[in-house]
Amino acid sequence: MRAYLLIDVERDPTAVARDLSQMEGVKEADALFGPTDVIALVEAPDMVGLESLILKIYGVGGVVSTDTRIAFGGK
Repeated sequence: MRAYLLIDVERDPTAVARDLSQMEGVKEADALFGPTDVIALVEAPDMVGLESLILKIYGVGGVVSTDTRIAFGGK
């Protein structure tokens, strides 16, 4: 299962993206210009795994909120 997380942070978005990119399950993380601070592409085996990963992401310093978009189709 793949999803994109739109993440709002309260510290340097590039630092948060760098921290996220080191986490297992996070395939890519980039800081953004605009209303969303960071976007992350994540993968988990199922919905329970995705929920667990999102909870871990909230443990990264500076993460304030997430908006999850589950991907389907494509690859």
